[in-house]
Amino acid sequence: MASEHVIVTGAASGIGRAAVRLFRGRGALVTATDVSADVVEAFSGDDAVDAVVGDVTDSAFCVALVDQAEARSPVTGLFHSAGIMPGGDIADVDADDIQRAMTINYGGTVNAVKAVLPVMRRRRRGQIVVMGSLTGYFPTNKFAAYSASKAAVNVFVETLAAEEKRHGIDVLLVAPNAVKTPLLRQAVGGPPGIARIDAGQSRMGITVDALIADIDKAMRSGRSVIVPGGRSSYLLRRLSPRFAWFVVGKINH
Repeated sequence: MASEHVIVTGAASGIGRAAVRLFRGRGALVTATDVSADVVEAFSGDDAVDAVVGDVTDSAFCVALVDQAEARSPVTGLFHSAGIMPGGDIADVDADDIQRAMTINYGGTVNAVKAVLPVMRRRRRGQIVVMGSLTGYFPTNKFAAYSASKAAVNVFVETLAAEEKRHGIDVLLVAPNAVKTPLLRQAVGGPPGIARIDAGQSRMGITVDALIADIDKAMRSGRSVIVPGGRSSYLLRRLSPRFAWFVVGKINH
């Protein structure tokens, strides 16, 4: 029996799908979930991947998912990447859409983490990886809803890492610069810099393969926070917020 069993959310495409490949390459069992039914087709040929359609904003679903996974094999890991990326000026975005970003990105994180923590604490073993974002540290105009939700995720996961270390659970927050995935196409009306990355017109952003390699290295070394492709921006925001906003304006001009 495989020694690892990892639940991966947002697994139908992009970072989540690449994470499934990473864990399968290690010989792990995977329970892959996504709100899209595409997740079933994506892994239909691999008996070691149990694909489940579901919504992480539903706390009851998250609990049931962990129960289902546990019945198969003890869950040793969670890789949470489910999320959305809305764009637009605050004045132009409906309040419900802003709240929806918080419900999915932050609320989904809370639900997934809370569902898996009890089994990990009981065994005093586990590893949780959560996709935050550099924008949670480095806000930019036309990205307020997304940035605010990821700021909440970043703080939640950093705190989780500090609290759970004594329970034998390793927690990693991944807060990357823009990652070149289909998610970028959701940012309609968002920062022009994001659109240029999606169109291949900018050197900014990082590939999924580079991101997964950084995550794999961080997981093995026991790191608690990484900022792939955005270390200089992260430091700039910390040291000089006003100059950081100047840089944001130049990039998105």
